[in-house]
Amino acid sequence: MSQEAAMTFRDLIERSLGDFEEHLRQEKLEEPTIEMRLRGARQFASLLLGDSQAKRAPLRPREPERKGDPTTRRFGGPK
Repeated sequence: MSQEAAMTFRDLIERSLGDFEEHLRQEKLEEPTIEMRLRGARQFASLLLGDSQAKRAPLRPREPERKGDPTTRRFGGPK
């Protein structure tokens, strides 16, 4: 069996993340943009691999509902 065939799913994900980072850097994006995209890719990879949710960033608390238009309109249509 070749080494490529023996690659685990985790190995494939890790290699793909490295390739993705290299691609982003070749695109000459700004560093904050690269970091944001890599963070999202790592979170998605963790989800795929079933890694512990404890490693995930905590969710932000929901914003309180705004007092304003008392109707249930969502898209700003006519009153």
